[in-house]
Amino acid sequence: MPAPAAPAATPVGGKTLPSLTWPQILAFLTFLTVCVLTAVSKKTLTTPEFDQVRKLAVFLIGALLPSDALIRFGRSLFTRAVEDSNSAQLASGANAPADFRPATLAQILAFLAFVVMVVLSLISNKIVDEHDFKNVNDVAVLLIAALLPSEAGIRFGRALYLRGATNVTQDHLKAI
Repeated sequence: MPAPAAPAATPVGGKTLPSLTWPQILAFLTFLTVCVLTAVSKKTLTTPEFDQVRKLAVFLIGALLPSDALIRFGRSLFTRAVEDSNSAQLASGANAPADFRPATLAQILAFLAFVVMVVLSLISNKIVDEHDFKNVNDVAVLLIAALLPSEAGIRFGRALYLRGATNVTQDHLKAI
């Protein structure tokens, strides 16, 4: 039995750019926030506060992008299995890639934790001292460390499990 013919490759034009994922955009916004804080940090932040926010930003970027990669890898394994079975349409009649959420709730919560810490750093002189700010920042780091890898692992596992499922619905896709 001859191997199936590979689909015709589409040439990549000069105007074709890859699309960014929401976690990639959130990571870049994190970077831009640190750039802005660097410009205004002498006027609004103490050095220890700025260092804590910078460390949190580095940690957020370092956790956000790998979790996104693992989730997308699981999704690609799932969609490849669906396409391999000659059934690109799922039981609900929906195409798999369109039903995947662009960002997960944990990724959004991790970014919001960063935003809260940035706001707190800007107003912290009136609310908390540097020691308390560091303690809250440590909790934000732990929150991100717990949220993103665990959620990515769970979603990756769901994608692997659903690869072999016969009756995948819209609700299943939202869980990947």
